[in-house]
Amino acid sequence: MANIQKIAEFVLSTFLLIMGMSLYGQNDLRFSYECKDKTLSPFNTKVLLKSPDKEIFNLFADTASKFVLSEKEYFKSTGIYTLFITYSTEGHGQDSIAYDFDICGTEINTNISIEFDYKERLIKQGDIFIKGEKVINGYIRVNKYYDAPKSIDIALDNKYLGNEYYKGPFFKVKNNSKDTLYGEYLPGYFWGTLSYRRNDSTLFTRYGSIDCMFVDSSPLYPDSIKHATVGSFGLTKKLLPFEYRFEVMLADKWQSYGIGVYKESKHVVWAGTKKYYKLKCDFKIDE
Repeated sequence: MANIQKIAEFVLSTFLLIMGMSLYGQNDLRFSYECKDKTLSPFNTKVLLKSPDKEIFNLFADTASKFVLSEKEYFKSTGIYTLFITYSTEGHGQDSIAYDFDICGTEINTNISIEFDYKERLIKQGDIFIKGEKVINGYIRVNKYYDAPKSIDIALDNKYLGNEYYKGPFFKVKNNSKDTLYGEYLPGYFWGTLSYRRNDSTLFTRYGSIDCMFVDSSPLYPDSIKHATVGSFGLTKKLLPFEYRFEVMLADKWQSYGIGVYKESKHVVWAGTKKYYKLKCDFKIDE
């Protein structure tokens, strides 16, 4: 009996190990860097990423104003990762930042965005903000994406045509889960993208326009339905015959689209980590 139990434990451990290896290998990285103010040039920046296994990856080390990196199957370990960012420029000195974020192993991709600009510092006086001296602002955004739970349904809604201000296509999102769901930009609005596809490959993607001045609307409660659109206003009343994918981001808690102050000294660093579900709807228009 003891031998049988040991064999069962070995088989279970092996199965979990194999599952873990395939799980941790699916999280792809998209890294982007931009220095938005030419007056800071040359702006020397170095970005390192340390894994939980103490391995160091060099993501960027240059004075280029823009850089994009995409890596497949990047995050191999779960745990705390650390971004080490150092930067220097003539006339404005230098600084360094260490920013932690965690990887749990169920992410399908992780986007890391780092930006710099040179703007007036905002100083709060009473209930208002006034502009102070110009400072270097650094922005760190880490967005982690997960497959949407099977309990969240989405389908093209051919019956809802909209009007001259809000065009199609429209999609019904049904929340069969026990969680309240929130939009990426505003809590009660679900604005996504529309991709044109052929043979499972994306040809190009339409993003629509985003207007965050919409009036308040309730989030998507359990056992409720809401519509999702391409951007805030949709695209067209009638789609051309083609294969499409609509993709919209949801979250199980409200998280502002902006990021908060992480470090404030001579320079100001803004940072934030967000988690989103990716909800997809593949469909085809025949005529």
